[in-house]
Amino acid sequence: MDSEDLWRAMLHDFNNLLAGIQGVLDLSDPRLPLDARNRTRLESTLEDGKVLITMARALALGRHPDPGLASWSEWAAGLRRRLEPMSALFRCPIELVDMGADGPAWPTPLLQDWAAAFTRQILPWAVPGPLRLEAKATPEAWILTWVGDAPLPAALHPEPPSDTPKNLPALWLRATGERLGVAIQATPGGLVARLGRACPS
Repeated sequence: MDSEDLWRAMLHDFNNLLAGIQGVLDLSDPRLPLDARNRTRLESTLEDGKVLITMARALALGRHPDPGLASWSEWAAGLRRRLEPMSALFRCPIELVDMGADGPAWPTPLLQDWAAAFTRQILPWAVPGPLRLEAKATPEAWILTWVGDAPLPAALHPEPPSDTPKNLPALWLRATGERLGVAIQATPGGLVARLGRACPS
């Protein structure tokens, strides 16, 4: 990724963000307060904007939050908070399911951020849902599985096609996944992300 790719992605995605805010305003009656549905759409769009700023800062400046570990219950609660706005925006329930995740501590916060950003990329294929996200921990790895038939985003292929769209979340997902050491693969049961327990800091 070069600086031109990053600038193009940032400008493209922030333009889309502003268009989303304008769309909420256009669909609202200017004489009345926002109704519950449009308020939720606006809040979700603004949350997307905060995430984009965090991604841009990380890619441009190499600034990442300090790594740590959290109990499964704390880690799952943090991921659910990240998933709620996109679930509301797409009207698609997202179920985070413990398939043997409890016990060992889970890496935070980057793996939570990565899992949320990845979910956002595949969510259009899951609508109307629910989208089931299964979590498991083994002695060797933390494993997340997005059950269903959503395709692996082109930007995360081992060798992305030359015409792969360069958007900020896709660039961030690839760079952060490589930094963490996340291995992802499409399987008959869904998309599986695996992070070895000896993950880099």
